[in-house]
Amino acid sequence: MGFDIIKYGLSELLEYEVKIEFLVTISTIGACLLGNFAEGAVLMLLFFIAEYLEDFALDQSKKSMVDLVKLRPDIACVKRGGHEIEVKVEDLSIGDIVVVKPGDKVPIDGVIIKGSSSINQASITGESFPVDKYVGDEVYSSTINQDGYFEFKVTKTSDETIFSKIIELIKESEDKKAKIDLFIDKFAKYYTPTIIILAILVAIIPSLIFGLSFKEWVYKSLVLLVISCPCALAISTPVSMVSAITAGTKNGIIIKGGEYIEELSKVKAISFDKTGTLTEGNLVIEDIKTFNGVSEENLMKIVCSIENKSNHPIAKPFKDYVIENNISIIEFDEFNSINGLGLEGSIDGVNYLVGKKELIGVDVIDSYLDSHLNSSLDSPLSNTHVFIVRENDLIGFISLSDKIRSNSKATISNLSKKNIKTFMLTGDNDDNAFKVSNAIGIDKYYSNLMPKDKVQKVQELVKEYGSLAMVGDGVNDSPSLAQANVGIAMGLDGADIAIETADIILTNDDISKVDYLIDLSKKTMAVVKQNISVSLLVKSSLAILAVIGFLSLGEAIIFGDVGLTLIVVLNALRISKNY
Repeated sequence: MGFDIIKYGLSELLEYEVKIEFLVTISTIGACLLGNFAEGAVLMLLFFIAEYLEDFALDQSKKSMVDLVKLRPDIACVKRGGHEIEVKVEDLSIGDIVVVKPGDKVPIDGVIIKGSSSINQASITGESFPVDKYVGDEVYSSTINQDGYFEFKVTKTSDETIFSKIIELIKESEDKKAKIDLFIDKFAKYYTPTIIILAILVAIIPSLIFGLSFKEWVYKSLVLLVISCPCALAISTPVSMVSAITAGTKNGIIIKGGEYIEELSKVKAISFDKTGTLTEGNLVIEDIKTFNGVSEENLMKIVCSIENKSNHPIAKPFKDYVIENNISIIEFDEFNSINGLGLEGSIDGVNYLVGKKELIGVDVIDSYLDSHLNSSLDSPLSNTHVFIVRENDLIGFISLSDKIRSNSKATISNLSKKNIKTFMLTGDNDDNAFKVSNAIGIDKYYSNLMPKDKVQKVQELVKEYGSLAMVGDGVNDSPSLAQANVGIAMGLDGADIAIETADIILTNDDISKVDYLIDLSKKTMAVVKQNISVSLLVKSSLAILAVIGFLSLGEAIIFGDVGLTLIVVLNALRISKNY
C-alpha cells in the first residue's frame, strides 16, 4: 500500500514540490526508526484509506457523467444499397439515412425525413416526458424512441453531436476551479513546507534548549505532521463543486465549472432576454391587416417569401404559415437583413421593407396599434408587430403573439424574495416590454435595444451591481451572455453557439431552473465553507493535543485524517443527493 505513496511523495520532492504524501512518508519512516513499526504501518494503511475515500467521493460525484457515457449508442441501422445494415456509429457519415424502430436509441444527431414518434430526451434535457417529433424535426444522439418508426438524415458526425459535447463539457468542468479552490491549492503549496519546518523545530528545540527527551519530542513532531496533512482541507472544495455539477446534470443543467457556481452565489442581479426566455418564443400569427388595395393572400405571399430567407425567430411563424397554407415562395432579386430591425428585398425592381416600426418610419396606424395593445395588457399574450412597406407605402400590418412562460412569474417572485434584482432586456417596443414586465413582476425593463445596446446595458449593470447573471436563448444573446459574470443559455436551440458562449446551459428550456441554480450555488458554497471551517478547527485542536502529548500517531490519522476526510466527503455528497 505504501509503495506508490512513498514513490509519489519522493518524486514530487525531486520536482521541488512538497506534497501530502511526503509528510506521510516522513512520519512512517520516523515511526519505524523510533521502533513503532505497528504505528508506522497503520499510518500508511489509514492514509491509503483516506485517499480511497477521496477517490470514491469524486467517483460518486461524477456518477451521472458515467451514466451518460453508458447511454451513448454503439450501433446504428442504416439504409445502404436498398438494404438495412448495422454499422458502428463512428462510421456514419453526414447524409446517411438511419432507421429507428420502437424502443431503439437514436444513434446520432439528424433530421427526420420519414415517419414520426414520441422521443424520451432525458439524456439531453433531464426531462423524461416524451416529445413528439415529425418530419423536419431534429433528433439527438442517446435519446430513446418510444413507439413510432422513423427515418432520419444524419447531420453531424459522432464526435460533433450535442450529446458528445455535453459529455466533454462535464469532463472539462472538473478543470475549471473556483477561486476558493485555487486559493486552497495555493495555501497548501506554502502550508505543507511550513508544517515540515515547524515539526523539525518541535523535535529539536525542546531537547536542545530544555533538555527534554529527544525521542519523545520527535514522536510528537511526527504526530503533528500527520495531523497537519491537509487531505480534508484540499478535498473540501473540489468534491463539493463536482457534487454540485452532478446535481445540475441530473436536472438537465450543464455547468461548465466550479468557478461559475461560486460566482452565481454572489449574484445580486439577473437580466433576462424576453422572447424565448421569459416568453415561450413560439410566435404565431394573430392578426393580419392590409392597406392600399393589397389582398391578404398577396400580402402573406410577399412577407412569407422574404421571411423564408431569414433565420430570426420571428421568421418561424411565417415559415409555418407557408407549409400550412401551401404558399408558393417568390424569389427576391435582392435581400438584406437589417440587424435588429427587419428585412429588405426587391422583386422586379419594386422594393419591400418588412420589420419594426423603427425600420418602416411610418405612423399611419399608430392609433390602432396603441388601442390594440392597451386592450390586451391583461392578456397572457405578448404581441410583436410586423409592418410591410412597398416603395414607401404601407401595405400591411401583422400581429404576432407569444405566450409568457407559465413559470416566469413564480421564478421572478422567488428571485425577488432572495433580494436579487431582475431586469428585462429586449429589442421589442416599449408597450410590449411594459406588458410582459408588468405581468411577471420584473423590477425594471429596457426596450428597443439593438444587440450592441444589450451588450452595453449588461456592462452597465455589471458595473452597478458587481455581479450579474444574464439569461438568454444562446443565439441572438451570445454577446450579452459573454459580458455577464455568468451567462445562462436557455434550451438547445442554436446549441453549438450556446455551448461555446454560455457558462451554464439549461438543456430542458425551463426558466424555473434559474431559481434552482441560485439555491444550488448558495448551498454549495455553504457546504464548502462548512468543510473548510471544520477541517481547520479540528486540525488546530488536534495539533494542540499532539504537542502536549495527548495524541498517538494512530489516533492522529484516525481523527485528523480519515475521520475528518469522511465527514467532509459525506457533507459534500449531500449536495448531489438532496438537489
